[in-house]
Amino acid sequence: MVDGVFFINSALNVKQLSVFDNHQRFEQTVETVKSIQKYCPNNRIFMFDGSYDMPLSEYVGQLGLMGVDYLYTGANPQIQHFSNVGLRSLAETLSFIIALDAYSKNKVQTKRYYKISGRYKLNDNFILNRADFENAFVFSKIWDSWMSKEQQERVGINHMIALRLWHMDASLFDAFQSKLPIIFNDCIQNNIDIEHAYYRALSKYKWAICEPIGVEGVIAPTGEIVNE
Repeated sequence: MVDGVFFINSALNVKQLSVFDNHQRFEQTVETVKSIQKYCPNNRIFMFDGSYDMPLSEYVGQLGLMGVDYLYTGANPQIQHFSNVGLRSLAETLSFIIALDAYSKNKVQTKRYYKISGRYKLNDNFILNRADFENAFVFSKIWDSWMSKEQQERVGINHMIALRLWHMDASLFDAFQSKLPIIFNDCIQNNIDIEHAYYRALSKYKWAICEPIGVEGVIAPTGEIVNE
């Protein structure tokens, strides 16, 4: 059994919305993997990549040598469409659905599942175990919604969840996997992002808030440094 299975959502190749070129994005992804190995050595790492074009084979090969199981989801026509028109939430969620379907065929016995956004990394604030993590989803913070009051009333959501890093007890895997298509449809039908859709879909389960949760990095479109 491992202490944690980590899913990294990635886009090594991008056409827009990034102040970093593809090589810089790859180097940042390597730092993501190194941080996981440092703070949770007993791990398995799975990366799903929705890039518009297949990344260089040398990049994929290097990640493989680091112990990463890599899955390219960007060839999916729907993901290509969502990426091309800038619908990040839909592209990422569909990629995650495909990745979890593939992973479910050969699950790893683990204590927890982690989801970290590509190019962010764990830091010294990361906590591997805490009593209230048991049987819970763990998030860094819950924010008030930025949507207008009218839209909040229309969709029935007035909060959103920070999702750069979050994790869940292994016992919640099946429940979460069943919610992902609902989250995907909610984004489409209500024109909301995943930060709002996760809040709606997962609010009935046990949550623990861990602030800081132990993740840092740079927001690609702006270069803003984040430490949560």
